[in-house]
Amino acid sequence: MRVSGIPIFALVLFAFAAAMLGPALFAGLERDWRSARLFLFSALFVGFCAAILGQAARRPDLNEASGREELLTLVGVFAAAPAFCAVPILLVLPSLGWSGALFEAIASVTTTGATLIDQPSEAPRALHLWRALMGWLGGLATLVAAAAILAPRELLDLPGAVPVRVTSEQAGRVLALGPGGLRTGRAIGRILPVYVGLTAVATFALASPGVQSSFVAFCHAMGLASTSGISPLAEGLAAQNSRVAEAAAVLTLLFVATRLPSGAALGLRAGGAAARLASARRDPELRLTAIAVGAATLWLLATGLAGGAFDGLGEVSAAAWGALVTSVSFLTTAGYASADWRGAGEWGGAASPGLLLIGLATLGGGVATTAGGVKLFRIYALYRHGSAELSRLPHPRSVDSTRTQGGEIARRAIVNAWVVVMLYMAAFAASLLGLSAGGLTFNDAVPAAAAALSNVGPLLGQASDATWSDLPPFSRAVAAAAMILGRIELLAAVALLDPGNWRR
Repeated sequence: MRVSGIPIFALVLFAFAAAMLGPALFAGLERDWRSARLFLFSALFVGFCAAILGQAARRPDLNEASGREELLTLVGVFAAAPAFCAVPILLVLPSLGWSGALFEAIASVTTTGATLIDQPSEAPRALHLWRALMGWLGGLATLVAAAAILAPRELLDLPGAVPVRVTSEQAGRVLALGPGGLRTGRAIGRILPVYVGLTAVATFALASPGVQSSFVAFCHAMGLASTSGISPLAEGLAAQNSRVAEAAAVLTLLFVATRLPSGAALGLRAGGAAARLASARRDPELRLTAIAVGAATLWLLATGLAGGAFDGLGEVSAAAWGALVTSVSFLTTAGYASADWRGAGEWGGAASPGLLLIGLATLGGGVATTAGGVKLFRIYALYRHGSAELSRLPHPRSVDSTRTQGGEIARRAIVNAWVVVMLYMAAFAASLLGLSAGGLTFNDAVPAAAAALSNVGPLLGQASDATWSDLPPFSRAVAAAAMILGRIELLAAVALLDPGNWRR
């Protein structure tokens, strides 16, 4: 994919190089001259590499790209760009080593949020800002890729979307096929203002008086908008012990789950505020979100009440709030736990909360959002298809009326959902075997595989006693590969490996 003949991958490196100037300036304001100098040198180095690459690969007469080239660009953003993003991490924290710095960069860019830094207070604040910025830019790249690459190539099924083959003049959107660079530019133009505005509003809400400092609020806001779960604090959002901040986080995550940041670019039906609100109420993914979060909260409360873990209505309400906030966060794969979740292992059962979070993270968030996992619309498509097949058993001649707010669920969407679920199970099994072969126990390998493949790094610490720094080098490499695979979408990875694409 190219813009004016320049590969988009080179432009992505320019963007990361420019983003490095932010931590450099922040470190300078804090008089952390060492970090400021190292981030500045890293920005110059990565910018120089991007310039050399862009000039060497520039083809002014070539702007069109095949589907295989577009998918290779997507893989390059999440697999190759972190190697450049790891430069300042290695310079600021040389104790991590090159493999550790690369793991940090991959975990951040893929919005997984896993970290090898067990004591965040011992690392410079500029480094935490850089991790949050990488996650934020990775989330933006995910939304743009969904609109400009995955959806036009029919690798993403969207409830309520206009058919892909409608021309851009008729649909007024970027989803129609055309030059990849042009689609990418249109997607950025429509998504970026909403994405920036959402981050700004979340920062303002989190930085209210008596809630959080501006720096922590900004990092958490970027972690919410990108669902990366990155935090400069050891306990994340729970360290603030503020229900105001947690309420703002829940609202932000629910807004992200509606695909409103990318809906205009994806060709979803538009309209006034009332029409969009009505469409959101009929959204099957939001309904599944309400069902999953409600079921998880009620199940944990019932377990605690049955075990006599609560003493009074105050503890019950606190447990309900903690279960609600944490369930929303892990379902959307952000991974922020509530301050009231700290005692969940006692009132929810020793192992049940961890297994519950693994299940929620595997379900994932909405299609065409920054969330990972299988995605809720695919689960909905399989459910409607299964219920329709069961209803046809006593009435073989009945007509299936499976519908969403955008019309009938296409057979291709149901097939894709089955394929993704099977691929996810195979990838999970392969990740589990790789992590176990590296030396992890089964009890630690299961949450590590689920966390990496669903792009929710904090899941490992919540579902087991292990941390990412406990992983042996081989297991760490397997986890990094699973993070990339989960981020680029399993269907895209299979399409890229299609031998037919090699021949063409």
